[in-house]
Amino acid sequence: MELEKIAEGAQSVPKGNPKYSVCMINYNMEDTLEQSLESLLSQLDDNFEVVLIDDGSSDGSVSVIKKLQSKYTALKLYEYPRDPKRNMGATRNISIEKASGEYVLLHLDCDDVFGPYIKDFILIFHKIEEAVKKNILLSGMHINMGRRDFLLSKGPYRNIFYTEDRDMWNRLAAEDAYQPIKHVDFVQRLPRKTSRKYWRAFTYTWKIMCNDFTGGTSLKQYLRYEYQKRHKFSMRLRLYRALIMIPCYLMTRFSSPLPGQGGNLSHEEFSEYREKKLGTYTQIMRRAGQEASLQFLRSEARDIFA
Repeated sequence: MELEKIAEGAQSVPKGNPKYSVCMINYNMEDTLEQSLESLLSQLDDNFEVVLIDDGSSDGSVSVIKKLQSKYTALKLYEYPRDPKRNMGATRNISIEKASGEYVLLHLDCDDVFGPYIKDFILIFHKIEEAVKKNILLSGMHINMGRRDFLLSKGPYRNIFYTEDRDMWNRLAAEDAYQPIKHVDFVQRLPRKTSRKYWRAFTYTWKIMCNDFTGGTSLKQYLRYEYQKRHKFSMRLRLYRALIMIPCYLMTRFSSPLPGQGGNLSHEEFSEYREKKLGTYTQIMRRAGQEASLQFLRSEARDIFA
């Protein structure tokens, strides 16, 4: 069965007119680009394109991408000069705008390698979309998917750094259009220096907390959330979160609202929503009153997603 026919009423997709666009952004990922893109492009066919936005890299990233373009015609490169006013959210928006597919796959990073289950994830998306009978963003482990026009109309991403994905999930959750799915992670992050890994984790935590306070979460709500989730954090992370909470709160007391602010759930509300909606493919289908039967393209995909 052709992949594109899973969507109800879908027709055969002519070569050169992809149905699915994988949207990626790159900045100075020369060391991991080739391995990452090879793992992705090698499992795609004419129904796909990979839209890659280079955000002003100063290393050899562009040369690596152009070399791969000679092998994979599905790889499309768009180069933009570095702009300090353009944060990650705005760059992600460019990737969606440049996409020509009806559906987009998001949050696939250039320092990850991808197991051969991209098409099976798409099959699951179409089954869930059909079952719930509305537009959704299906949010898995390091991979998200939705209709391009829907995401552009409900988003786009806000022009913020590092938490643009979580902010978009929050706004979609406020409209009950965010569907997290539990599955085995088939994406593997390529090795990096331990110091860089910890720095990224700490920076990400700081950005999330500041954005939550800017979005209207009160200090009291955050304290209650920290107490409820204390067992999910390591001792080191709990200490770090405790140390930065008051500075984050004080900094954001005088900050302007996020661009396009409105309709966000509080940190606590979003966490509760996500826990309520999270489930395996089988659980999500059963909640929708539908059978969870599905013929996967790869037999081992059943263990990944079921």
